Amino acid sequence: MSIQELWLLLPVLIISAGILALMLQASWKRSCYLAQGICLVTLFLALAALINNYPTDLKTITILFEYEPIGGFFSLLLLMVGISVALLQGPYMGANSKEVAEEFYLLLLLSCLGAMLLVMSRHIGSVILSIELMSLSMLAILAYNRERKLALEGAMKYLLLSGAATSVLLMGFALLYASSGQMMLVDMLQSPMGLMAKSGFVLVLAGLAFKLSLVPLHFWTPDVYQGAPVNSTLLLTTLSKAAVFALFIKLILLVPTDFEADMVRMLSWMAIASMLLGNWLALQQQSLKRLMAYSAIAHMGYVLVAGVIAMGIDHSLVLEGVSYYLLAYLVASILIFAVLTLLSRLDDQQDLEELPQLQGLFWQHPWLATIMTIAFLSLAGMPITIGFIGKFYLLTLAVKLSAWWLVTTMLVGSAVGLYYYLRVIFTLFAPAKSDMPQAQAAYLSKIWIGLIAASLLLLGILPGLLGDQLRSILSIG
Repeated sequence: MSIQELWLLLPVLIISAGILALMLQASWKRSCYLAQGICLVTLFLALAALINNYPTDLKTITILFEYEPIGGFFSLLLLMVGISVALLQGPYMGANSKEVAEEFYLLLLLSCLGAMLLVMSRHIGSVILSIELMSLSMLAILAYNRERKLALEGAMKYLLLSGAATSVLLMGFALLYASSGQMMLVDMLQSPMGLMAKSGFVLVLAGLAFKLSLVPLHFWTPDVYQGAPVNSTLLLTTLSKAAVFALFIKLILLVPTDFEADMVRMLSWMAIASMLLGNWLALQQQSLKRLMAYSAIAHMGYVLVAGVIAMGIDHSLVLEGVSYYLLAYLVASILIFAVLTLLSRLDDQQDLEELPQLQGLFWQHPWLATIMTIAFLSLAGMPITIGFIGKFYLLTLAVKLSAWWLVTTMLVGSAVGLYYYLRVIFTLFAPAKSDMPQAQAAYLSKIWIGLIAASLLLLGILPGLLGDQLRSILSIG
């Protein structure tokens, strides 16, 4: 490996060094504050290295990885999520927690490492290793509180079903390899594709659809979301979704022309079912975690619309749209789960996440209620929020393709979503029935959450601040 390739891998190498530092620190001196500090310094250094060395074109790094502008953008999103989770874990765990803290930050860095490698993968071997590194680390994070029965139950479901999905993914790659004799993603999807190759490709997409919680492979999502500690749920609903979708869209763009029509039909129905079923089931939820789980199913359906459109029109325009929409989804999800994290404690048997428990939040914690309100308005796609710009991108692309079924479903799903999001907002501003716990957060955490909330509004009011730059960031045009 050359020095240039090592330089391109600098963000990944920094995270790897942080993992080693945390392992040494845990064996030498146990300290949750020191572990959090090492984790945050590692993530911020990786973020700085990525920004300083942002890719302007496609560059190959050995046979396993590649460095490209869209992958760099997804890596920025992943690091933003990792920093948010690390900052929130301190107040969530508390000073007198029964759980040890160092391992959480180690697992967090391992998850970030797996996600970033997955975004850069170009070979079957690197795809499988990256997914397993991310999934196994996340599995331990989901079951981190050993005193919660629901957390252990959710982690067990995730272990069994995720293992089954990975088996399906491996079977799909095996069929593609048997058909093409190639293990590079680009080479194995060369047209024309026979029946074996098409079957393998469908199995690969099914395995990834499980990770993305797309209908009909969504059934695990609500139980795992509800059982996991709320800060771990934030990691699951953002980091894994963004990383897996980066691989998903990469494979979609490689579909040969003779298979496009069948794939468009299959993915369109999957997107429609996810948008309708996710929003409909969210209407019936009193648990905010379960509501966000079904909302995630619906939003992954919206993002899948971009994948369908990518096979019909200009790829570069789709990459711009999906990047903006995923940014909007991640920012809103971070803010919502940040509020729940600051109001909950890891050692409690259950997080504060039922709607009746949040009634009157504005009158006791006005800044938290305000942040949650603008985040839900963004998820609903209301004007002056970044979510509105994200949905506008996807609707514009769908209209350009004349995909009227997808346009209609997006509009109906957005209307239903607006109803249950407003129900949550009205609950926050209703008269308070009981006292709520104090929200404890360090100044750095408050500043970070404030910056994310400000960016949500700023990019919604002035979308040109990012929109004009996104094409150059992704090297589009």
